[in-house]
Amino acid sequence: MLKSGGMEYRCEDLPQYGVVLVSPLSAEYPALLADIEHRVANPVLGSPPPLPGGEDPAAPTMVLWNRSQTAIAAVSWIWKFEPETGRPTTHSVAIGGGTSLLAPFGLDDRVRRLYGYWRVILPGSKRAIRGSRMLGDNTDVRPPQPDEVWKGGGFGVGSGSPNPPGLLKSVALTLDGIFFLDGRFAGPDTLGNFDRVTADVDAHRQVSKIAREGHNNGLSPTAIFAQIETLTGPIQVGPLPHVPPPPPPEKGRSYSDYRQDSLRSIASQVASMRQYGQGDEQTIYRLMAWTEAVLPKFEKL
Repeated sequence: MLKSGGMEYRCEDLPQYGVVLVSPLSAEYPALLADIEHRVANPVLGSPPPLPGGEDPAAPTMVLWNRSQTAIAAVSWIWKFEPETGRPTTHSVAIGGGTSLLAPFGLDDRVRRLYGYWRVILPGSKRAIRGSRMLGDNTDVRPPQPDEVWKGGGFGVGSGSPNPPGLLKSVALTLDGIFFLDGRFAGPDTLGNFDRVTADVDAHRQVSKIAREGHNNGLSPTAIFAQIETLTGPIQVGPLPHVPPPPPPEKGRSYSDYRQDSLRSIASQVASMRQYGQGDEQTIYRLMAWTEAVLPKFEKL
């Protein structure tokens, strides 16, 4: 733990896998953060629109630097704030980044290319982690190629940063998990994100397998949906039911829990396809296409 002006900083990063945190006490930090903030304030032509949601520029911030040879698809982290008075607080971000590239079901080639630049951290690139957000993009290592230029549409959902409780005695940032684009995972994973992502992939593959085998065996869409519902629960066409978001990260949740979360979400997705897409038969073809998704080889390091 390093200390400056009464404030203590602790970084728990993953240098053995080429992913490091740079704290405000490092000589490199001011220039790295200034470069990231300049790029955020002056996006290159073809950048996606900024995420909604405010963030306090005075909030504790550290810089993540990908010194590995592989792009990072997703990051999970945990802040711990210890105030001068009162009890310490923690703030967890379960997944930040391009998990859709790890589970690319339904993504066409154009979107995959876009996400492969704007939703990953390329080797050598840096991000500022501030509260719930990662700031920065890959223009610090190379500009976007023509097929990576954003041409309109939303990009995702943003969120604001937590407000640390008053004057702080110490700040700690832990990289709880790093998902590399090739499927390798590093980190203590107290938030269970390896199981969260791989269970989601498994759920999609099971549903797509039912759709493909049912179609190949000559079953009607109605019969195929009935088989899918044995896994996902009811697929309600009509006014779409409210599907609560996945539970917040917590210790003790199992692979089975995460898989069930994903299956419920898929049921809602299938209902939406049937209602707002091109009918039952086209929905079956879309589910069948999930079997063709190119997936990484998942591995815990």
